[in-house]
Amino acid sequence: MDNHGAALWCWLQHFNPNQKYTVIHIDKHYDTLASNMELWMNSLPDNVTDLTINEFYEIKHNLGASEFQTIRWDNYLPIFERLCGSNVTSYLFYTHRKGTSGIKAFYPGKVEELNAFSIFENLEFVISNTEDKIILNLDIDYFFLSYNNSYFQCFSDEAIDILFDQIQYSYLEGDKIEVLTIALSPECCGNWHNSLKIYNKLAVKLNLDPITIDEF
Repeated sequence: MDNHGAALWCWLQHFNPNQKYTVIHIDKHYDTLASNMELWMNSLPDNVTDLTINEFYEIKHNLGASEFQTIRWDNYLPIFERLCGSNVTSYLFYTHRKGTSGIKAFYPGKVEELNAFSIFENLEFVISNTEDKIILNLDIDYFFLSYNNSYFQCFSDEAIDILFDQIQYSYLEGDKIEVLTIALSPECCGNWHNSLKIYNKLAVKLNLDPITIDEF
């Protein structure tokens, strides 16, 4: 997906109320805005788990005299916690600590912030040693930083290959990952070329069709 605005919809398609989950969030940003939680929750229909993707995007709420989309790339995690939190054991965050942190919106002790560099050494270990099913949530902007309006890849190709090898094994060979969501986030990577360069590395490993620039 372009950004993580549809991640929650994807997770709900795989959600099993009799299953426990661990969410692994790999993203430059927290995506945990929680400033209007009651307003957002009250705008959700009772059948949110049964909506089509188009119906999901049509969920709106009124704030003042204006209407806004309810579930966005920056607030879907706290909303998921409200909807399905009793089935989520923990949230493991690998982030650059960017954006508004709404970690207080989660049950105390449920979110663990991990070192951004440790993911290259131990993601496969973390996944395989978790008793729960895994929701793996990856944003390609994790691999970029910006300075003076320019964007730079902040991890080497070798490091990214090591990480993607772990995702490949865990997703194709293991039995832990229930659903994998990937945000391309070109605006946070500098451009589509930067974003797709990294995404296509993973696409090849997961036997997915690469995406080309001319598709946009």
